[in-house]
Amino acid sequence: MRKLFQIIVLGFGLSLVGLAQAADQHIRPFVLGSVSTGDFMTKVQQVETALKGAGFSIVGTYSPDMSKFHPYQAATVVVVTSPALQAAAAKTSHGGYGAVLSVSVTQVDGKLQVAYMNPIYMSYAYRMKTDLQPVLTALGQAIGDEKTFGAKGMTPGGVENYHYTWGMEYFNEPLHLNTYSTHAQAVAAVKKGLTEGKGHTRFVYQVNVPGTNQTVFGVGLDNPGNGNANDAYIMSVVDYKALKHTAYLPYQILVVGNKVEALNLRFRLAVFFPELAMMGGHSFMTLMPAPNAIKDALTKAAGGSVSSGSSLFNY
Repeated sequence: MRKLFQIIVLGFGLSLVGLAQAADQHIRPFVLGSVSTGDFMTKVQQVETALKGAGFSIVGTYSPDMSKFHPYQAATVVVVTSPALQAAAAKTSHGGYGAVLSVSVTQVDGKLQVAYMNPIYMSYAYRMKTDLQPVLTALGQAIGDEKTFGAKGMTPGGVENYHYTWGMEYFNEPLHLNTYSTHAQAVAAVKKGLTEGKGHTRFVYQVNVPGTNQTVFGVGLDNPGNGNANDAYIMSVVDYKALKHTAYLPYQILVVGNKVEALNLRFRLAVFFPELAMMGGHSFMTLMPAPNAIKDALTKAAGGSVSSGSSLFNY
């Protein structure tokens, strides 16, 4: 009987371990590095220094314009890349979206939240076919890794094949923004459009993925007259919970060969906010005009033409 009891206890213990391992297979879009108090800009500088010390290169910083919309007390996104991220991006035809990673410092109720996009989650969302655990480990050692957050969690396969619901886009259904004769012409045109603020956009960064024909740009969305193409407004709608998802920013344009594309908001927002409600005050329905408004803004930045009134409920 004692032996039987030991077998039962051992089996129960192994079952718990198995359940824990199964739970570990559920990944979440963001990682909370730390929560502290102090001076906001000092914390941003500390984060930048720590990231550089861990081997990351800072390619740009972005603070959404909160003069009209106020989702946070203060927020800055530090965008980084690394040899590991660029090598992973080079392995797939559209991996350029994952050549960079956003780290955020957000001030909320007097507290400073340091968070970052989970590279494991990102690798599946962008179908990169590479284990980015070493990148996650390096980030955790540099700026902390208290816990993952942003959703209850999905399996890697669920993230890799994600779409929010029927009729909404998958990763492999991007927006086509423009086409040029060569990759170099496309890159130059996008850089020019963003630098000039076409479509009320803002240039944040440019990263050329080594050994490929992929170039990824970071794009700030800053239309003061149309919240549906304004990062601060969009985040005020979707980022309402205690832990802030600021590392979702900035938006991206990807040049692949001579073609310019971007992920549809109906995919990009949904994959990083997978539990956002369809209806209600903080929902996709509130942002129903945003996908077309953002498409118009990015098309203008890419040198494309937009017909008058093409955005649904444009104002």
